[in-house]
Amino acid sequence: MDLSRESLRRLKNGAALLSFGAPHLHSVAFSVVLPYVPAGTAGVHHLVEHMFFERAGRMRAPEINAAMNANGSEIDGYTSPGYMCFRFHCRKEVFSRQLRLLFAMLSQREYGREEFEKVLPVIRNEIFEYYFYDDRAGDVLRELWFDSRYISPVLGEIGALERLEEDEIDAAREALFTDRMCLFLAGAFSAEDVRAVEESFGSMRLSPFDAGAARDEEKIVTPYNRSGRGRECQALVTYHVEKADYELKMAARWLRSGLFDGLDAAFFRYFGDNGFQFYSVDGASSVLGDELVFSYLCYIKKRERGLFEGLIDGFERYARKTDFMRLVRPYLYENTSLLCDDPDRLCSHYVDAWADHGVPVPLGEEYAFCGGFDNARLVKNWDKIASSLRRVFYLGK
Repeated sequence: MDLSRESLRRLKNGAALLSFGAPHLHSVAFSVVLPYVPAGTAGVHHLVEHMFFERAGRMRAPEINAAMNANGSEIDGYTSPGYMCFRFHCRKEVFSRQLRLLFAMLSQREYGREEFEKVLPVIRNEIFEYYFYDDRAGDVLRELWFDSRYISPVLGEIGALERLEEDEIDAAREALFTDRMCLFLAGAFSAEDVRAVEESFGSMRLSPFDAGAARDEEKIVTPYNRSGRGRECQALVTYHVEKADYELKMAARWLRSGLFDGLDAAFFRYFGDNGFQFYSVDGASSVLGDELVFSYLCYIKKRERGLFEGLIDGFERYARKTDFMRLVRPYLYENTSLLCDDPDRLCSHYVDAWADHGVPVPLGEEYAFCGGFDNARLVKNWDKIASSLRRVFYLGK
């Protein structure tokens, strides 16, 4: 796999630009990651994300949307507990126009009460939908972080958001623009396109990023937790590693895939042989600094809790026998070359890797490192997870 067209550089304002050129393609993808430390009212950063779509210089939301339509490309944005991301994927012929539009949106500093009043109903609807579809497992996973600055819901509470003062909104917006800003560019871009990125986003005034210290609070480590009533529930098993190193963060995706993806994965084989015929399981891993939470979520009947709990230790031992090289290597290693032909997927991969490591990770670096994995090495990393703090949650209706 030829990764010689991949480049990682620093712009003059300190922002990082990771790019991969594929001149034989016809499209370009671009992503901007803006890290922040949650502070103040929960949901204020998500509100700021929406306000970026309301105004860009003289343009207002209808003109911004019309410009996207004219370019045949939509700019997407989302807010996570520790960063905000904006992204688009477009034909190479319109890249410069779409880049200027996004830059104008993110450069906007002045807003009126009008923009604030427009985004509140949208956020109110998002909050309603979130609770309507009942994502209690997601709430539990978010609340596990020992660094409790990151456990508040990203959407916040509508009553608190309605009472926000303009100064707090402005402070939350300014806190996004630090020298930890990362830009990701992939596809058939030209040298002129790179210069346009450097001259626009490289000219932004950025402040030094200050992560601060985690709050000194009691860590909840109760091994079994129950929530809700009824005869049916979801069983959520979590493992919490406090000092996850670079290798474990890299290995976590391999472990999750080998243990939970596909009906020949270790989870289905083991629990199927012991009386549980699962249709699906949701295996996941996420990272916050050096904290790693590895988990799996499945549906059981409440009367089966005792049997399920009795199998967890056995599954941890059984997982050590997984042939990760057979199950995982074709998907996560040998198929890496497919990312080079899909700019949008490659930029998404770059963002996900940044979220795990806190710095931009070139695909070439990841490819070289993971090429050294074998079953024995992955099992050692699984042992680090299986020996960490384990908790079981039963989420009933």
